[in-house]
Amino acid sequence: MELLGFTNWHDEKYHAIDDQLEEDMAYEITVQHMRRHGYRFTGNYHQYGKYGTPYFDTNQKLCLSMRGWGSLMAQVLELPEDISENLGLDMSYCHWAWFADSDEEVLPAGNTTLTSE
Repeated sequence: MELLGFTNWHDEKYHAIDDQLEEDMAYEITVQHMRRHGYRFTGNYHQYGKYGTPYFDTNQKLCLSMRGWGSLMAQVLELPEDISENLGLDMSYCHWAWFADSDEEVLPAGNTTLTSE
């Protein structure tokens, strides 16, 4: 499996990966690709941005929840665990799931347009 680029979540040329083993492989490939290229963006951009969804040579795309994308970004950026005192859960994904500012993002193809705009 090879990551070919980024498209938008609703691009019908590619279908969402629905096999857990393939999703795990695509997830790891995406982490490595984003580290190599310095990309970083929120779950909101992943779902609504013009170039937020990675696609592969299998004609599939990796579609994650915002929380799932935040977890992927925590891995990309190798963030330390942020254990919530109240919940006892790792919350390091939250910033990149929802709250990162656009000036923190580095987008594929330099695109900053959300498809919903």
